[in-house]
Amino acid sequence: MSGFSRNVLAQVFTLFSLFVLPGFTPSTWAASRGDVDDAIVQLGRAVPSMKIRVELTKTWSKAYITDRIDGALLTMDPDFLNRLTADGVLFVIAHEYAHVYLEHQKKLGIKAMELAGMPTPDMAFDVIESKPATMEKLHAVNRQFELDADEAATKWLAQLGMSACTEDVLRSIDGADMMMPVVPSHPGYYSRKQVICRK
Repeated sequence: MSGFSRNVLAQVFTLFSLFVLPGFTPSTWAASRGDVDDAIVQLGRAVPSMKIRVELTKTWSKAYITDRIDGALLTMDPDFLNRLTADGVLFVIAHEYAHVYLEHQKKLGIKAMELAGMPTPDMAFDVIESKPATMEKLHAVNRQFELDADEAATKWLAQLGMSACTEDVLRSIDGADMMMPVVPSHPGYYSRKQVICRK
């Protein structure tokens, strides 16, 4: 996979996180590796076929998932993890795994090939890089994938008897450093909240 393709996929499947809501103090956060392991066990009850490993390492992406033959690999920044609660970790892992479960990376590659008229995803992403109008079409597809992943994660948490429409979860979905960045490949906080909090 080319460097550009890896960057596009990492950017496309990044979960921009940490919109800080009023009333929260850092002392209520500080999730740990144990919370990651517990979340995987819990999610395994809702998604019995789930196969995922989590690697904690510094990354600009906060959290992103890669679909591999031997199972999904979720890379999560330890600083990001430490700024979440256990419920936030559970939702982040569920959301990221939903991308694999729903085959978003494969579908995005197919869409890129279709848009660029190229035979492989790598070649397609390389061509699309220089075509902003075409890249916007790919971003539009990915924005829907993000909402679909939120919906799947919300359903899985409901199967576990938990609501995803909580401040801990909502704080995990958008806006590092108390900002709400505008990212072309991702829907905004309020669009995502509408899906997560849908009754």
